[in-house]
Formats: sequence, structure tokens, C-alpha cells
Amino acid sequence: MNARQPLPFSARAIAHESCVIRRFESDDVDEHARSMEGWNLHFDQLSPGPFHGSLQEIRVDGVQLLRERVNRALLKRGAAWRGALSFSIPLEVEGAGYCGGAAMPERMLLVSDADSLPELRTPDSHDIAVLALSKQSLDALASLDEHAGEPRAAAHSLRLVPLASARYDALKTFLLTSFDADSTALAYPEARKALHDAVMLELADITSAEDGVVRLDETARRRLVERVRELVMSRPDAPLTVLDICRTVGTSRRKLQYCFEEMLGTHPAYYLRVLRLNAVRRELARHASDTASVSDIAFRWGFCHLSRFATHYRQLFGELPSATLKRPPR
Repeated sequence: MNARQPLPFSARAIAHESCVIRRFESDDVDEHARSMEGWNLHFDQLSPGPFHGSLQEIRVDGVQLLRERVNRALLKRGAAWRGALSFSIPLEVEGAGYCGGAAMPERMLLVSDADSLPELRTPDSHDIAVLALSKQSLDALASLDEHAGEPRAAAHSLRLVPLASARYDALKTFLLTSFDADSTALAYPEARKALHDAVMLELADITSAEDGVVRLDETARRRLVERVRELVMSRPDAPLTVLDICRTVGTSRRKLQYCFEEMLGTHPAYYLRVLRLNAVRRELARHASDTASVSDIAFRWGFCHLSRFATHYRQLFGELPSATLKRPPR
């Protein structure tokens, strides 16, 4: 389990009845997104430099534990598996993260359901734990408390739950210990049940809290950012400028600037360029085996100055676009 496999992509898996343990490593952001079993995710690299990510997964009796380590800031969006609730806890981060228009505090729990995963702007590098389980299983646990005279609301809404230092430290220790668990031990039903029930109790206890909770409801700022993304991706042959965006969505340049700073911690012009550079990288990777050229793809995504495009591409991904095109398809 501890041996590292050859890059760019590696996977190790051990399966027992009702239990799966897997490890992945990749130098490709799209492969990293696909490695999250059962999730439908899309990642764009935001901060410059070669990407590297690793993922560790434990699935035991309907509970999924994921540990994700990434060395670059990402824009994340997508969905969890149907009927799931997800709980994200930072273990170690560098830099600021943003979620649904709110800066994420250092010690917090992000709660979201499968249909309301917000767009995330992750920190510059991060080590996080993500726990996913069915809404029904947590509701069932809440109903037990209600029958015992302890009302407890199911936490299905998108929210940030701040954790006191002692509680956060205890949860972090519990999670790190769980990820370091001996895979041989999880072959035994008793060990799996102990891990499963411990996770359920931790999450049920934490999500019952209401003090200091930040609810991340739909906002005009969030809709504006989503509208900008839709515009960029639907018109690859039209390199939209910030002024184009302002005219199309009907907002001022200053308001657009404030919105992106508050929502994603970046400015609109950089956001527009990053989306297009990530789109070019995906096309270069797909066309590695045919006759497509770097210039064809760059021009199609609105980059008119090839030398400037190559400079920006290398700054973001740590390699020239020609190197991406020459790499065997994945």
C-alpha cells in the first residue's frame, strides 16, 4: 500500500467485502478529478506551476472517506454521487480558499449535498479530508435522537460550520488515524463497523450545531460568476474581454472586480485567461495522436499572439504547449 507507482497516473486498490481502499497519484489535474470514485467533477488549475495531486480513499459500508492532497490552487465544481451528503475538513492548507462567496475560515466544516456543491476556489495548496454518506443514513441517526427527546435537524443545506480549536484538533486526529488504519484490519467486519459508526457519530454531533453557522445560499454574486463562466465556455472562438463581460451581463467594471475578489480571490481578467488556458490544455491532450497543431487550438480559443500565449501557458502549467501536445493521450 505504501509503494508509490510510476507517474503520471497510478492507482492501488485493496478490496474486501463492504470495504475498498485505494490510492492515486497524478500529475494531470483532469485525471485527478476523475479519480474521485462516484463523483462528477471538473477542475481548472488557477495558480501557476506543475500540478501534482494524490488521493486516498476508504469506502466502508456506505461511508466514503477521501484524503486529497494538491499543490496548486484549483477552481472546483461538479457533483457528488446521488443522494450523498459531503463534509469537507481542511487538514493543512496554504493560502486562502473561497466557497460560494465566502472566505473559508481556517477551522471549519463545509457541508453540502449532491445537488448543491458550490464552486470552490481552493487554497494555494491543500490537504483536506472529504467524507460522504447518504442523507438517509444521517437522517436515520437524527430520528433516533428525536425519539429520545433530543430534537436534531438534518443538515442538508449548504453551510460552513466553524469548529472550536479543541473539536477541530480531535476531529483531525481521528481522521488522520483513520487514513493510517491497517488495511488488513479493515478486512474484519468488526473493524469496519467501528470505523463506520465512529464517522457517523462524529458527523451527526458536529452538524447538529447551529452557533456560528454560515449558510451559503444562492446570491447575485454567485450567479454573476456562473454567468461569466457560461459565457466563456460557450464562445471559445470569441475571446471575451472584461468590457465584453460587463456589457453582456449588464454590470459595471468595478462591481465585476469586487464580485470576483469576494467570490474567488482573483480578478476577472485573470479568471478569463485561466479558463481558456485550461480549455486549450485539454484539447492539446485530446489531440496528441492526430495532426492538430498548437496554433490551431490556441487560435480557436481566442489567443491571437502565439508567443504571449506560450508564455502564459508555461507560467500556468510549467511546460510549453508543444510538450502537452507531444505527450501520449491519457
